[in-house]
Amino acid sequence: MHIPDGYIGPIMSLGSALITMPTWAIAVKRVQKILSNRTVPLMAIFAAFSFTIMMFNVPVPGGTTAHGVGGTLAAIVLGPSAAIITVSMSLIIQALFFGDGGILAIFLNCLNMAIILPLVGYGVYRLIAGQSPILSTRRVWAAGIGAYVGITVSALAVGIELGLQPLLFSEAGRPLYSPYGLAEAIPAMLISHIFGASAVEAIITSLGVAYLQKRYPEYLTSLRSVFAGPGVVEGQQVGRPVWQILAIGAGALVVCLLGLGLISGGGDIGHMFGADWSQVSWADVGSMLLVVLVIAIVLIPLTYFLLPKRFKGVGTAFMAAAIIAPLGLIAPGFAYGEGSTEDVQAAFGYIPKGLHDLSTIFSAPFSGYNLPFLSDSNALWQTAIGYEISGIIGMLLLGLAVFGVTYLARRREPEAESQDEPPILIGPAPPQKRTGT
Repeated sequence: MHIPDGYIGPIMSLGSALITMPTWAIAVKRVQKILSNRTVPLMAIFAAFSFTIMMFNVPVPGGTTAHGVGGTLAAIVLGPSAAIITVSMSLIIQALFFGDGGILAIFLNCLNMAIILPLVGYGVYRLIAGQSPILSTRRVWAAGIGAYVGITVSALAVGIELGLQPLLFSEAGRPLYSPYGLAEAIPAMLISHIFGASAVEAIITSLGVAYLQKRYPEYLTSLRSVFAGPGVVEGQQVGRPVWQILAIGAGALVVCLLGLGLISGGGDIGHMFGADWSQVSWADVGSMLLVVLVIAIVLIPLTYFLLPKRFKGVGTAFMAAAIIAPLGLIAPGFAYGEGSTEDVQAAFGYIPKGLHDLSTIFSAPFSGYNLPFLSDSNALWQTAIGYEISGIIGMLLLGLAVFGVTYLARRREPEAESQDEPPILIGPAPPQKRTGT
């Protein structure tokens, strides 16, 4: 879903700043009111969460790949304004350091994934959840449906933007930028998400809400009202143990992907998701998996034991996510609209002038989530290690960026620093003691 440089005309790419920048300004103003020792770490965590799941590409119908974003889950926990900021920062770090999304397309990518997605997803969530208790199962379903709709609408926006390029910008009858028209771009984006990425996003989001209901229900209360007085989380606690929730969610995700893959491949395992899996070197994949397993066995326990108690769970989870992220490298194909100029040349017989001129306008230091000294000629397991290290670097950069931005925001609003959050009670409020005279 990340639009690279050259696929969108600069007028449209930079012109989207007229929507994106005022939205950022409004979001920052609203978030300043809730900045505290609770919300700032949460924003850093969700920025890293969004960054990590966007690294993990999954195969989808058509022989291409897609990824989740996590914007709806961030909006449910932090509120839409904070979600806009956290996902935007993830996208900006991706573009500047890893070449995921174009420099000129930053405003447009943020509009699609950091503004449209969380606003639509959260709106659908609130509509379905209504006034149901925080711990109700209805909110888990509402979160999943909201996430599904949010990322699908975002994909539709990308399809429209790509599809408009041949109509708006052409020379001598040839498109200057993206050569895919509306008839190709919209179905490609919608099909790959409706039957792939949107389902993954929905399962991740509903699983995340179910987990928070079980372990940290206080984070599902409205952060906009934390200064108004003590709140009460109502509803029945989720009865299943956490490991069962995780196992059910992971199982549902695997079954969903396998089912979609077989359907799109006509029942042929070798052509799941419409891709030709015979192109994959399974010997290289096996060596990569072995290296990833060894790294996981060493680093995951080490991370758990070294981190302070309050960060053990989250820190270990992100280390595990960074280690397994290279599994997405196994999927053949490339995300729609994100192919190289060589891919466009093979498909259309020429490279659009604007795409040729702008595709190399900026070179990220860790382009493709890889270390500078690694290239396509390196073994897959070496590329995987570069991918893992890049992911860890990205999460650290995001943490620093979030804390830096929120520090500056709190400096502009000194009164926010002195406000302490009241405790959030779980279950019925305790009876108030009466004092006599």
